[in-house]
Parts: sequence; C-alpha cells; structure tokens
Amino acid sequence: MGLLSDPKSRERFSRIAAKYNSPLCVLAYVVGVVWFLALAYKPFNHRTYFSENALLPGLVEGKFRTENVATRISQAMKDIKDVNKNGPMPVAWIVNQFRSLGLDTYTQEYIQTIPVPSARQSEEQGKEMFVQLNGTNVYAILRAPRTASTEAIVLSAPYKHYLNMDHNNHAFGLMIALASHFRKSSYWSKDIIFLLVDYDEIGMEAWLQEYHYTKSPLLKSSPLHGRSGSIQAAINLELHSDQVSHFNVKLEGLNGLLPNLDLVNLVVQLCGRERITVKLHQQRDPFPSEGWPAFQQNLKTMSLMMLHQATGMPNGLHGLFLRYHIEAVTLEGVLEPGRSSTGFYRMGRVLEGVFRSLNNLLERFHQSFFFYLLPASDRYVSIGMYMPPFGLILLVTALKAIALYISIGTPDPDPWDGEENVVIEHIQSRKTGDGQGDNTDSKRGVTKIRTQNYSDGDVWSLVPVVSCCQVAGFIASISPMVMTGLGHLFGTRPYQALITGATGMFFASLFMPKCITRNRLACTVNTLRLWKCAALVLQAIILAATAAANFSLGMLLAVTMVPVCAMVRPGKLRFLQAVLMLLVSPLGLLIIYTGLYLLLTETEYHGVVPSAMHLCTIVYYNILSGVIHGYVLGTWQYTLLALAVFPNWLFFWCIVFKKRDVPVVENKDEKKTN
Repeated sequence: MGLLSDPKSRERFSRIAAKYNSPLCVLAYVVGVVWFLALAYKPFNHRTYFSENALLPGLVEGKFRTENVATRISQAMKDIKDVNKNGPMPVAWIVNQFRSLGLDTYTQEYIQTIPVPSARQSEEQGKEMFVQLNGTNVYAILRAPRTASTEAIVLSAPYKHYLNMDHNNHAFGLMIALASHFRKSSYWSKDIIFLLVDYDEIGMEAWLQEYHYTKSPLLKSSPLHGRSGSIQAAINLELHSDQVSHFNVKLEGLNGLLPNLDLVNLVVQLCGRERITVKLHQQRDPFPSEGWPAFQQNLKTMSLMMLHQATGMPNGLHGLFLRYHIEAVTLEGVLEPGRSSTGFYRMGRVLEGVFRSLNNLLERFHQSFFFYLLPASDRYVSIGMYMPPFGLILLVTALKAIALYISIGTPDPDPWDGEENVVIEHIQSRKTGDGQGDNTDSKRGVTKIRTQNYSDGDVWSLVPVVSCCQVAGFIASISPMVMTGLGHLFGTRPYQALITGATGMFFASLFMPKCITRNRLACTVNTLRLWKCAALVLQAIILAATAAANFSLGMLLAVTMVPVCAMVRPGKLRFLQAVLMLLVSPLGLLIIYTGLYLLLTETEYHGVVPSAMHLCTIVYYNILSGVIHGYVLGTWQYTLLALAVFPNWLFFWCIVFKKRDVPVVENKDEKKTN
C-alpha cells in the first residue's frame, strides 16, 4: 500500500506502468489467444473417459430385432402425411399405435401465444391478434416391473419441425419398434416414456412445464393425466430417412447448457460399437488424429460448437431438458450421398444399448464434466484447461484499468491530448518586462494548471453518463415489443417492426455523445481517465460473469472487444476508433460471427452480392429468433446484450467522442493593472 500512498513512489510507479503497460497488455492478449487456439491440438487436450462406472456400456448383448415394425409404421405415417400434407398431427392414429402395445397412453393439448401481432386480421374484432400455435403432444409410459415408478428415461421425437414443417415419421417408426421390443423385457428398473411432440421446442416446453409443475403466462396447456418418476436422462431422435450414414450428435442446450460428458461418451462409444459414424456439427473426426490437417479440423469443430453455444438457443429438443437438470442429447440421423449407410436395425441396437446402460444408473449424472468443449467426438477440453487463457485475455482490461487509476492525478508521459503540456510550457517560459522570470505569476499559473488537469477525476461525473447508457440499454431491451405495438397501429408487418425496434435503438444511441453536452459534463483529462477505468472494470465484470454462465459467449465477446476497448482514447484517430468500435458493437459482432459461421459451414461460394444477401437474411433471423426465444423459451442472450454489453460498449463510444476541456489560466495581477 505504500507504493500507492506515497506520492513519489506513486509517480515513479505511474511512469513505469505507463511505459510498460502496452507491452504487457499485448503479451497477455497474444499468449491468451494462442494458448486457447492450441487447445484444439491433440497433445494439449485429453481423451474422453467414463467417470460413472455404473453405466457399463456395451457389456450386454443387443437383442433388437423389430426393424420391420419401424419400416411398416414409418411408411404408414408417410402415407397419412401424403394424404393430408398440411393437416394436424394424427393424434388418434398415434394413440392407437401406442395402445396396441399395451402402454399407458395420454395426450396433452396446449396453446402457445407469441407476443407479436398476427398477420391475419380477425374478422370478428376487426384488428390483428397475437400469433397463437395450437398443438397436441402424445406420450406413452412403459412401466418398470421392478420398481414403483420412481425414476424414468425419456425417448422423444418431434412430429414436425416448427420452421420447415418437415415430418419425422422415420423417428416415430423406430420409436414404436423400440417400444415393442422393450415391452417384452422384464429387466427394466426405470419407466420409459415415449414422447411425440408437436411444434418442436414449443410442444416440448409445454410437456416439461406440466411435468414439473411450472407455469408460463404465454403457454397454456392441459394437465398431464399420466406421470412417472424423476426423469434421469433423455434421448431425442431425429431421422431424415430410413437409412443413415452417420449420427450428428447435438449437445448445445438452452442458454448454453451442456449435458454431462458421460452421456455423450456413452452415445459415441455405442455408435462406434455398431460401426455408425458420429459427427459433431456435421464435422467428421480427423484421421490421422495428429498433424496440421487434424489441428485445423479440430479447431473448426470446436469453433462451430462455440458459435452454437454462444447463441443460447437449443439445436434440438434435448436442450429444454437441460434446464430441468435432466441430461439429454439429440441424435440426428443423416444420409450423406456417396457414403455407406445403415438402416433401422443398427440404429435400434444403438438406442437399445443406450437405454440398457441408462437403466443401470444408481444416481443422477454428476461425476463427469458439465463445462467442456469438444474438438472431436473422443477428445475434450475441460473448464480447467480453457479458463486460464480466458483469464489472460481478461487480464488486459485489469492491467489497463490499474494503469489508468494510478495515473489519475499525475502527469501523463504519453498525454491523451498534448494541449495541457503546451499550455504549461508556455506559462513557465513567460517573462517579465526586465527579462527576468516572473516566478510568482509562473508558480500561480502552473499551480492552477495542475489543479485543473492533474487533480483526481470527478467521480460524480460517472453518474450521468452511466445512467444514460443504462437507460439506452433498457430502451433497447423493450424496443422490439414497443415497436411491434406501434407497427400494429401503422399497419407494418409485425416481424419487420420487431427488427426495426431491435436495431433502431442501436443506431439512435450512436448520437449519445452529442447529448452529453460540454457544459453539463465538463471533463478534464483525469476525468476521462476515470471514465475509461470504470468502463474497463465494468467490462471485466460483465465478461467474467458471462463466461461463468456461457463460456463461449464470454470468450467470443472478450476476444474481439477487449483489445479494441483497451486501445480507445479521446482526441486521436477518432474516425479509425469509431470504425473499430462499430465492428465490436453487439450488432457488428453478430454480423462478424454469423459470417464466420457461414464461412465454416458453407461449401459453395455464390458471389459477393448473393453471399451478402444471404448473410443479411441469417442476421435478420438471428435477431428475430433471439427476441422471440427470449419471450417463449426464456433465453437471456438478447437481454444480456441489451442491458449489460450494449451499455458498456456505449460507455466506450462516449469516451471516444468526448472532448477534453482545456483550462484557461487567468493572471490576476494583469487584471488589476489593466
């Protein structure tokens, strides 16, 4: 503490910190980024393993032989779909299929209200109504003969996807075949719930809310007449064909949650036993597993996982189970042209093995990792490995904030704006008429300059600027729904009004530095130092808290925002700083990372203009889905960006365009003489 309290030591440390601060910040950032990227290289990550010994994967003999039932049921559902393509789910037919197996079968109806006006006009009321989706879930319970229904496992499948309305008849056929096979066995110690949901995530959310006695004001559903015990795990099944070349395992859940790594390892190992290829984000594991091409493939897979996780939106029905502490994954069967394929037989054996292993569980998944990244299906990066490089990147903000805090009240060896040094030198060189220096006036003038320029920053000046930034963030968080209501009055399409509200506040906030007038918020150089110090501290807190809840989102924000925000300073290269700040703004980062995702996934290039239009379309959808999922499913990514990241970014934006007030030194003796 003596270093900070002693004026001489403080000034000496200030010079050292100012001299070596930039090299230390650059070193910490570069080492952190390189360290994190190196984690995708095989020697720097670990091979997956089982922590839960009770799973005993692959130690039982598979007896699944009812693949003909899956073929018959999937073809029958396809025929029904062809007759009534846009019709509702054939609830009565599905119920009969389950009841013919002797299962306890139930239905659940629900109504989901999406808080945007519908495009269709109500003839009765003469005005637009909110969008409402009506659906019906069907579920059947296979009661375990050895227990009293205290635990359960779920096998779910969507009837049709909410976006493309593509039916999932092959998954339902395999579900019926598995139910027929499981019904003949007596070794089950847990109930098995077979669940077919309508409208994808909405139907699953309705069923889970009723099962766990939770309510949502926008989702009304009928109560469940049949229940089982505590759900231990869930497998969601999506099949695009009766033949698959590989299983695409989906992990990312709601708000970046991930299933226990033991469940992922179980699925991967049993697929390998049945010789079914496993992919993550449609990326094949590299072979050979070492070398530069393998590193590139691992880095691509890990990057796609981070981009998916950062959105906070589930990429399958399993993502909604994770919120209720139910470990779940989605198996998406994909038929890749030119690859060897397999049918219902091997797919059924994989699922049989998974459920036999889950049936052995004595307690919930808890031993393996919940926070991890997967560069390949058999390699993992744990939280203890990826947090140190993130801490080094975040160290840049701490170093810069410490240097700014220490420099408050002392002359800056590298001034933000050289005017104050010029004024001091001019006063010190002022001479009297006889050629001798006027020591009195010079000392008075210099003393006054140092008081106005090198005194401690005005802490109270933080209150109005931080308040204005937070108010702007609050308005941005509610602007989509407000603009949707206003658009309803002026006849604007609801989704266009929603996007206008989400983006309009961002562009309006760019003029905030003009609103912070010079007279109301007069700033000396130390006040601006205090502003940036406070902004850096807030940024470190926001990024650290975000990484704790959703590491991928926190890491992607830190990699781009930390170096730019650490470099900004008022009065120099203002246009270049404005361009960089716009690139790391929430809207700019959304465009950049969406473009990066398309670059990693798209295989064909269609030209500059078509690619730009496609990028704009995807960004439009991401903003729309982020807002809608926040109201429907409870994702908090848009709220976090609007209430925390955007106000903090706006704080830095105000620092870039804030002008420092140059003090005026008055000579009192000259006034009296005149």
